[in-house]
Amino acid sequence: MEHIEMVEKLMSKANVSYAEAKQALENNNWDMLDALIELERQGKVRTGQGAAHYTTEPEKEQQKTREEKQDTRSGWDEFWSGFCGLIRRGMQNSFVAQRRGETIISIPVLLLIVLLCVGFWIILPLMIVGLFCECRYSFRGPDLGRKDVNDAMGKASEYADDLKNSVKNGMDEEKKRQ
Repeated sequence: MEHIEMVEKLMSKANVSYAEAKQALENNNWDMLDALIELERQGKVRTGQGAAHYTTEPEKEQQKTREEKQDTRSGWDEFWSGFCGLIRRGMQNSFVAQRRGETIISIPVLLLIVLLCVGFWIILPLMIVGLFCECRYSFRGPDLGRKDVNDAMGKASEYADDLKNSVKNGMDEEKKRQ
């Protein structure tokens, strides 16, 4: 085989330029295997799927490396798909505030979470004041629009009504005594 053909063949097996392949062959007395080993030590050998793969690493080490890459990739893919699923659910479900049967506001749950993170000390007191002003809160959507979730929200509204009525009744009794 001519030197040019050997250089081209080495280029096809390793991720190197013509000059690098020629230099590796010259350094190793035009021995293809030794030149390939040298380039592998430099990290320039292709390890793509579907292409021929040459290495001097033991098979167990190769398998371990492949499994570690697969685990890392599948772990990241799993995390990313779970994160995207949460975002999707946060946009599909809504938080609804109503007063006397009329909807005041309906926002995606994701926006509610962001607002609570940014302005917890403003949003939460406003929601509590809203309960005493006859506001009722509920969720709508495929994940949170369930009866058990909205029953819990209804109990909070009932508790606020009971508290408001007991304060009002206490004030009425106080007025009667005077």
